[in-house]
Amino acid sequence: MQEQFIRKTMKRVAAIGTGVAMVGATLTGAMALDLSEYPSPFVVDGVYDDSNALVVGDNADAADTLGLVDISSELQYESRVAVESSSSDGSVSVSGGTSEQVPAHLGLSNASLFDTTLQDDDVASLFDGTIDFQGSSYDTSEELQIKDRTDPSVETSLTSADDDYKSDVYLEVKNRDTIKFNYKFDESINLRASTTTDPLEIDFLGTPFKITSVAAAGNEITAYVGDEHYLAAGESVDVEVDGETKTVTLTDVSSTSAVVDVDGESKIINDGSTTTVNGVEITVDSVFSRTERAESSANLIIGAQSSETYTDGEAFISEDTDDPMWVWNLEGLDQNGTAKNLSIENDFVYNDLDSGAVAVGECVSLPNEYVEICFDSLSVSEDDYATYTFEYESSSDLTQAGLAAVNSTSLPTIHISTAESEGLDLQALTTGANVVANVSSNVKAREVWLYTLPAADQMVNGSLTSSGQAKWLGIFYKDTSTSRVKFFGEIDTQVSGTDIFRVNYGNTKDTNIVFEVGDGITQPGTAVNMSFALNVIGDQSADLTEGYDDLFMIWGLTAANGSIKSLGDTLSTEEASELKWNNQTAGTRLNIGTKDEDHRSAYGIIIQNPKSNGASDAVELSIPQDQVKANIVIQGTSTTVSSDDGTTYEAVEVTPVTKLASEVGSASDYNLILVGGPCANSLVEDLFAYTCDGWSFQEGEAVVKLVDNGDKVAMLVAGTTADDTRRAAKAVADYASYDFSGSEVMVSGTSDTDIDVTSTA
Repeated sequence: MQEQFIRKTMKRVAAIGTGVAMVGATLTGAMALDLSEYPSPFVVDGVYDDSNALVVGDNADAADTLGLVDISSELQYESRVAVESSSSDGSVSVSGGTSEQVPAHLGLSNASLFDTTLQDDDVASLFDGTIDFQGSSYDTSEELQIKDRTDPSVETSLTSADDDYKSDVYLEVKNRDTIKFNYKFDESINLRASTTTDPLEIDFLGTPFKITSVAAAGNEITAYVGDEHYLAAGESVDVEVDGETKTVTLTDVSSTSAVVDVDGESKIINDGSTTTVNGVEITVDSVFSRTERAESSANLIIGAQSSETYTDGEAFISEDTDDPMWVWNLEGLDQNGTAKNLSIENDFVYNDLDSGAVAVGECVSLPNEYVEICFDSLSVSEDDYATYTFEYESSSDLTQAGLAAVNSTSLPTIHISTAESEGLDLQALTTGANVVANVSSNVKAREVWLYTLPAADQMVNGSLTSSGQAKWLGIFYKDTSTSRVKFFGEIDTQVSGTDIFRVNYGNTKDTNIVFEVGDGITQPGTAVNMSFALNVIGDQSADLTEGYDDLFMIWGLTAANGSIKSLGDTLSTEEASELKWNNQTAGTRLNIGTKDEDHRSAYGIIIQNPKSNGASDAVELSIPQDQVKANIVIQGTSTTVSSDDGTTYEAVEVTPVTKLASEVGSASDYNLILVGGPCANSLVEDLFAYTCDGWSFQEGEAVVKLVDNGDKVAMLVAGTTADDTRRAAKAVADYASYDFSGSEVMVSGTSDTDIDVTSTA
C-alpha cells in the first residue's frame, strides 16, 4: 500500500508538470492518444476541463453507474491547485529512518541533533530481536554509533578553511573510528562455544555470517562469510566474484572430502577445509557421502572469501587490506557478559575536497549500503537568495536630504543596496551623547548611504555644526514611497555596537543579520579607518555561538577625521584585511579580502569573490531568506525520503457533467468518458466500432481505449459483464497503481481486488 501511494504521488506530480506544456496545444496532438498521460486531457495541471462528459448507456446496469462514480470521484480529486506554504522549513520527510537539519560547523550528534546511538526505533531496518544459538534463544540488536559529538560535521569554506569548497556545503568526517556499527548482545552469551559444526549464525550488515571460533584473547574471530550452497554431486551454481561470473560444480563427494570444479579447474577439499579454486574461495562445510554418487551431496561456502580469520583493527570483509574504508572493532568476545564489541569502524577521513568530503546528494555508506549517512539537500533553495552590495561611491548626490554648507552633489559614501524593496530595516535612533536622530522610527528601504564629515563637524537636522566629534557618520536612505533621499540620523562610530540596519529578507530578519558599528579593527599600515560588522545570529542560540559568524568590513578614511576614501587602505586595490570573518572559536579573525573564490559563512551568506569585488572597493553578499542548514538523513534498507518543499494542494470544486447516451446531442462537443459496453451504450458503436453482437472479449475481461473525437477525445471503459466494467473503472480511478500505456489496454480479473492491466499493443 505504501509503495502504491508513493507511485501515485509521483505520477500525479508528473501529470501536473506535463500538463503545463499542453496549454494552448491541440489536445489530441499533445496526448498522442496515450493512456499513460491520463488524467489528461480531462484534468490538465489541476484544471478540470468543462467540456468533459461522463456517459452511461440508457440500458446501463447499476454497476456501470457505480463505475462512473468511481472515475468521477478520482477526477474531482485531481482537480486541485498548488499552493506555496510560507510555513515550510525546507526539511525532508523520512519514513523508516531519521533526519535532522544540521547548521554548518556543528557535529551531527550535537546535543540538539542526532543521538549518539541509533537503533531500530530510529532506523527501522536495524535488527532488534532474538537469535538461536546451541539450543538457546538470545536477545540481540544492531546499532549505529556516532561516537564524537563534533564529528562528522557540516562545513563550509569558512568554517573548515578549505577554499576549494567555495560556496558549497560539505559533510566532513574528520577522524577515524568516529562512526561505528555494532552487533549488540543484550543477554549474556558464550561466543567461545562457537564451532564449525555448531556456529553462531547471525546476519551482519545484511550478510549471513557464521562465527566458527573466537580466540582466547577475545579480539579475533573465524567465520564463514561467503554464500552457502547445498549441492548434490554433479550439480552446479553460478557465482559472481569480483564482477566476474564463474560456474562452481560439485564433481564428487567422499566421506572426508569433496571434489569441486570452477570453470575447468578442479581441487579436492577436505571436510572443514578452505581452498581457492580458480579465483573462488570455497569452504567445505559438510559432506554427505552415499553409495550412489547421484545421492551424495555437500554444503559449500563460496565467495571471494568463504572462511576467514579477522583480528581487531583489520580490514572488514572484501575491503582493500592495504587501504580499508572499514575495519573490525573486536573486543571482549571471550567474555560471557554483554560488554562485547562485534563491530566495525570507519578507517577513512573526509576532511577536505581532495579526500572526499561528502557533497549534497551523496552518502557515507557502510558496507552493503546497510546503513547510510546521507547529505540529502539544503534547507534553502538556491533561488531564495537576495544580493546585498556594499560599495565605495565617490560622488553620491545627497542634495535631496537638505545638507547645507557642503557640496552635497558629489560626496564620497558607502552605498548599500539590494533589489528587495524593504530589504534594509533602518533601526530607530534615540538622541543621546553618541547619537543624533532625525527620524525616530524604523524605516524600511532598499538603498542606504553612509557619509562621514570632514574634521570634527556634525550634522544636525541636515545642517553642519562645529561641535561634533571625530568620525561621526551620517545615515541617508531613499524613501520607497517618494524615491527621494532623506536624512535618517547620525552616530559616533567610535562607540561600537550601534545598530544601523537589519537585513529584512524572508525569514532572515529581526536580529538574524544586523549591520552595526564595528569595534575599531586597525589595518596594516594605518589606523585611519572605520569598521562595520555584520552581526550574525542563528535561528536558535545553539545554531550559532554569539560572534562566531560575524563579518567585518574595514573602510579607509582620508585622515583621522576625514571622509571615506576606499574599502581597505588603498582605492581600487584588494587587501586581505579589508574583509574579515570572525571565527571566535579559533580565537582569531580570518582575513578573506584577497580570496579569489566565492565563500559561504555558517549562516549561509555567500561572499561573492572578495578579491575581484575588493579591487572595485565593493563587498557583494548573497543572503539567504533563512539560515541554511543541511538536511542529513540516516537511513537503512527500508527508508524512503521525500522533499518537503512547502507546496500543498487545495481542492477545486467542480461539478462533473453526467449524461445518458441519449442525452448527448453532438458527441464531438465533449471530452467523453463512456462507461459500459455497446449493448448498454449506443455511443460505443458510433465512436469505437464495437457492436453488441460483435463483442469479442471474454467474461472477466474489459477494455479501456482512447480515440479521437474531433478536436476532443473519447475514452471507453467497458467490460463483458457489468462487474467487468466496474472492475475496469476501479483500475482507471486508481490509474497510478497500474501500467496504463498506449491507446488501449485490457483489464482482467476475478474480483475488485484481483485486477490486471496489460497493453494490447
